Amino acid sequence: MSEREHVGAKRPPHQHEDSDFHLEGRRAVVVIVSTSAANGTAEDRCGPLLRSWLERRGMTVSVRTVPDGPQVLSLLREVTAGSHGVDGPRFVITSGGTGLNSDDVTPEATAQVVEREAPGMMHALWAKGLEKTPTAVMSRGVAGQVGCTFVVNLPGSRGGVKDGMAVLDPLLDHISAQLEDVHGHGEDRSVTGTADEVVPAQPGDDAPAGLVLHAELTEDPLDPGTARRAVADPSCGAVVGFSGVIRDHDGGRTGVTGLEYTAHPSAHEVLCDVVARAAADHPGTRVWAAHRTGALAVGDSALEVAVAAAHRREAFAACADVVDRIKEAVPIWKREAFRDGGHAWVGLDA
Repeated sequence: MSEREHVGAKRPPHQHEDSDFHLEGRRAVVVIVSTSAANGTAEDRCGPLLRSWLERRGMTVSVRTVPDGPQVLSLLREVTAGSHGVDGPRFVITSGGTGLNSDDVTPEATAQVVEREAPGMMHALWAKGLEKTPTAVMSRGVAGQVGCTFVVNLPGSRGGVKDGMAVLDPLLDHISAQLEDVHGHGEDRSVTGTADEVVPAQPGDDAPAGLVLHAELTEDPLDPGTARRAVADPSCGAVVGFSGVIRDHDGGRTGVTGLEYTAHPSAHEVLCDVVARAAADHPGTRVWAAHRTGALAVGDSALEVAVAAAHRREAFAACADVVDRIKEAVPIWKREAFRDGGHAWVGLDA
């Protein structure tokens, strides 16, 4: 049997998950690709960052360092050797070796190891990086699956690693569930309809967790009044809304005539997860959120968020947090159209 024919071998039978999937007890490997760090002539500043993040998510983490060049492939094959059984890591996250230098071979090595690529992940990482620097597109990273392990390449800078963490964090649970063939993951957070139909997040220590009334992607026009009426409740003294309206300029360039939003297939599940996490962090709130996709004209709303709370401070804080998390984590991109006939793809910026 060839390496490519191993997909799905020795995997557990199909399951159906009734609640959130947990990462506790899973294993992750961080691979730092840096000749200077491997030789001890430079400090590894990315490995500790990734280790701390993954450990906070409940995983046991080991950090390996390897110089740029052919040893990268050897190490990736070593750490993924058990990926078709119970001993393999759930995640292998590399940092470094994704540029254009002659010894930057991490993407080529990763492509030889993974069995099924996940290109949408890299699109999300590039979009996130482009919010801060145009050089983000020079990262040639690869992401994909080998057995029950997910491998993803991040840049070698702390900024690039932080951007990668922001994109990956809301996806870790869902990736892990799918790698174990858990079906129905996230359905409890695909929340639309009335409050009586929604299963709220787990309550906190001091007050009931925030209640998610609605979270979805839609091609239909968004109405701020609908969102704010939905969250209103006699127990709440404040209702705050945010409308992300298409403007006629962007980044100093005028003449924007419209935008077209494109979403990754995972975007709806990510949106539901992000909103649920935000609501859980703001006890006592009532949250409504929707992002529109497709072609929008100047003046249309691309993102509507409404939050009700007992007091205005809580409502404002929760609304801002929900908006920020959606903009940071949900894999949606926009294509701007200009009056002169030009177009430009940029990351989410409702």
